[in-house]
Amino acid sequence: MVSIDRFQILKERELKILEHWFKDDNIRRRMDAMLPLDAWYARLNEDEDDTVFMAYDGQLPAGIVSIEFVEEQVYIGLIVNPLYQLQGYGKRILQKLLTDPGFTSVREWAASIEKDNQMSLACFQAAGFTLEDTEPDEDGFLTLILRS
Repeated sequence: MVSIDRFQILKERELKILEHWFKDDNIRRRMDAMLPLDAWYARLNEDEDDTVFMAYDGQLPAGIVSIEFVEEQVYIGLIVNPLYQLQGYGKRILQKLLTDPGFTSVREWAASIEKDNQMSLACFQAAGFTLEDTEPDEDGFLTLILRS
């Protein structure tokens, strides 16, 4: 059964896990702005508006969630462990995060997803996000919103 037990702030030692995930062609192609991971992690630690959590199913890392506070919105990004993709983990990670007591005050969540990334679009929509506009922005991204 798909389960997310906990989130913990991403630790530097967990970058080795992400390095392994980035061997997956789809993750590397879509998330290449995070490379090199050590430089991305250093930037992340300098920005108080950004946080990345590792989501765990027991002792197994199931995915990472990045959140960025921008004015009254919280932007959310998600990478699911390639071994767990298409098994409901992405939806479960989102559901668990959205109901976490630390985030219940968030009134608007936003996700920017490439138009051709059907797997991520379906995941976010299954978690309750809706398309803000059916046309992608100038960079080819669709915005999905969840308002509470």
